[in-house]
Amino acid sequence: MLYLCLALCAMFLTFSFGRYLSARTRLVEKTIDETIARKLSASPIKIELARLKEENGVMRNLLIDMVENETSLSQTTHMSKVDKARAENSRRLRRREIFGEAIFTLQRTQNRESTAPYSKIRG
Repeated sequence: MLYLCLALCAMFLTFSFGRYLSARTRLVEKTIDETIARKLSASPIKIELARLKEENGVMRNLLIDMVENETSLSQTTHMSKVDKARAENSRRLRRREIFGEAIFTLQRTQNRESTAPYSKIRG
């Protein structure tokens, strides 16, 4: 009976010690992951990626505006000549606005790239 109690105590202590070591390992892994995330959050590569995503979104919206502007005047609708001329003029003005916005965005991007240090992932 004594040997059975000693064996049960040894098993319990082994199980408890194993759980302690695994909890400690998880804590160290969590600390390492937090440190890596903190270091990457201030990374110039991540900042550059966020800037490129924002510029990509702006250009995407401009392209969508261009497509919507070109398809806004349907050929099948029946309009008077005055209304049609007004719609064409409106479309032409909107096209100029969109191209102006695109040129402004591209110039701003080009100026930012020429003043910012060149960052490229080297591997």
